[in-house]
Amino acid sequence: GAPGVGKTFAAKRLAYSIMGVKDASRVMMIQFHQSYSYEDFVMGFRPSEIGFTLSPGPFYYFCERSRKDKRRHFFIIDEINRGNLSKIFGELLMLIESDKRNEKVNILYKNEEFGIPDNVYIIGMMNTADRGLAMLDYALRRRFSFYEMKPAFDSDGFKKRISASSEIS
Repeated sequence: GAPGVGKTFAAKRLAYSIMGVKDASRVMMIQFHQSYSYEDFVMGFRPSEIGFTLSPGPFYYFCERSRKDKRRHFFIIDEINRGNLSKIFGELLMLIESDKRNEKVNILYKNEEFGIPDNVYIIGMMNTADRGLAMLDYALRRRFSFYEMKPAFDSDGFKKRISASSEIS
């Protein structure tokens, strides 16, 4: 949807609705950008006092934390179309499919088998105005369902707000 239509609000409310409770501890939100990478998202080396240290990214951390709690968890990605999705997800791209959730792959920087728990749900949001920044990779596009959010200029609530604001000025 266009900027300002309430995608972030709707994504969080959808997560809470499916969980049946407003539990922010089971929801994590990040925003992609052109420089975002696998090393930022899953795992990579970061400078430290002793040189470089292997550090987990937010998605790795979230999956590991979710694995210990069998309730539903939601990972919300804002501006999902702004990043290079194949580069960011790497070998985890196939594991976001629901029928591949019990499978594991060897992750890039660590000799470790890793899988996405089946209680982790991913909600991605994108601005339709930003289509030129990065085309949504077909390999990822087929793994998501899409819902378009349009501005509600014709709604009674919007008309009421406009008429109320014009009375004030």
